[in-house]
Amino acid sequence: MLNPKDIDEIYLYSIWLSSGRNLTLKAKANCVVEILDVGEINTDDGADFINAKVKINGKTYCGDVEIHIRASDWKRHKHYLDERYNTVILHVVLEDDTSDGFVQTISGRKVLNAEIDRKVSFPRALVGKDDKIKCCEINQIVPAEEKLKWIKKLGLTRLFFKARNLSERLLEIIDENFFLISEPPENYLPTYRSYSLYQLSHRFIWDQLLYEKIMEGLGYSKNKLPFQRLSKNLTLRFISEHSFAHSYEKQILKIQAILFGVSGLLEYYVKKRLDHETKLFLEEMYQEWVNVKKSYRSEIMHHSEWKLSSVRPANSPVFKLAGASVLIWRLIHEDFYAKASDIILSKVNLTEKIQHLVNLLRVKSEGYWENHYNFGRGRNVKTGYTIGISKSKEIVVNAILPIMLVFSRIFKKEDIGKRLIEIYKNFPNLSSNWITAKLEDELFKGRMKISSSGLTHQGGIQLYKFYCSNALCSACAIGNKLFL
Repeated sequence: MLNPKDIDEIYLYSIWLSSGRNLTLKAKANCVVEILDVGEINTDDGADFINAKVKINGKTYCGDVEIHIRASDWKRHKHYLDERYNTVILHVVLEDDTSDGFVQTISGRKVLNAEIDRKVSFPRALVGKDDKIKCCEINQIVPAEEKLKWIKKLGLTRLFFKARNLSERLLEIIDENFFLISEPPENYLPTYRSYSLYQLSHRFIWDQLLYEKIMEGLGYSKNKLPFQRLSKNLTLRFISEHSFAHSYEKQILKIQAILFGVSGLLEYYVKKRLDHETKLFLEEMYQEWVNVKKSYRSEIMHHSEWKLSSVRPANSPVFKLAGASVLIWRLIHEDFYAKASDIILSKVNLTEKIQHLVNLLRVKSEGYWENHYNFGRGRNVKTGYTIGISKSKEIVVNAILPIMLVFSRIFKKEDIGKRLIEIYKNFPNLSSNWITAKLEDELFKGRMKISSSGLTHQGGIQLYKFYCSNALCSACAIGNKLFL
């Protein structure tokens, strides 16, 4: 039985695509729903699927389909305020938690919620790293060139998906700052609320979005969630307002004190018996934090939320928070978007553009962190960079380029959009992970490195997460040649 707590939207996409006309849907509003055509995945802003065709109570509708875990996600994602969702004809959900079985578009039109039958079993092809992809033993009959072409296409799809999710988060940040709401009321009446150019042009809105994505990237797999939580609890605006000082060194100290204070790590380490140098550094930060804490009104995390063991020293969340303090300083004191735009539009070659973008994020180790990966450890090491080339490249691909794509679309900067896609298509190698290594072995039989370019690296991840792990072989350009 499908449980909303254990399912993500990507899995629901796969159910929608793979089941097609055979998918059983039920509606709280006692409507009979028949699927005629599931449509196509939308890689632009707007609903999840376009050009779909459904029959509701015998009447045929053509348009878009939006898919969510719960029907209330429609309002949480602000779709009822977005004109791009005016052409939605069906809202497919795992759980309809509305009172009447409908959601509304910005035009006031009601859209039917249709629930997927949770009692039906939908097989997932893969459950873990050790499972082989379904086509592993037979995919050699598909030419490598065709596989690579499909993966490159999926690389672009992944970029567009990220941009769409970031667009939604941007509107949430505006609501949190201008309308002082983080969730619409439970019994909401959708009314039109436009987002003015004034609101969309506010630099702190964009800086907060970038700050959240940078923090997410610094967490790696083990600490991604606590980094995300920290960036939501502790806004960039709060850090900016409470880190003023007359010197760069003092500003960095204050930012680090706030980060380690809200994360719960400062309280944890200051009580430990550590060497004299570390003790002095922690006490200096603690005094700064005590002064700021009086003004902090959000939640302070507990140190147990962080995975501090079984991580490589350079990936330690403590070390990455030290690096984050410098990037936060740059976001506060420098116009990051102007710099990124100038680089993207510059006349230098693609290799130089990419290098300049990466350099925006590299952080050389400073002060205490020159010979420490963690509090009290080190002294005989040279750390070099708190944020190095490899991590900086990942953040460019996963944060900078998708956010700049959103920026180019909202402000109609077509030249920026075209050039950043060119950069994305030509981005160099990214660090291999277990997914790319798995596909290199099981899909390409060791004859090709998909992590050798950013585009194929991202395409490989999209292929595995969307198709392979969801048994969506029939919708995959490789799988549909192998499984008839």
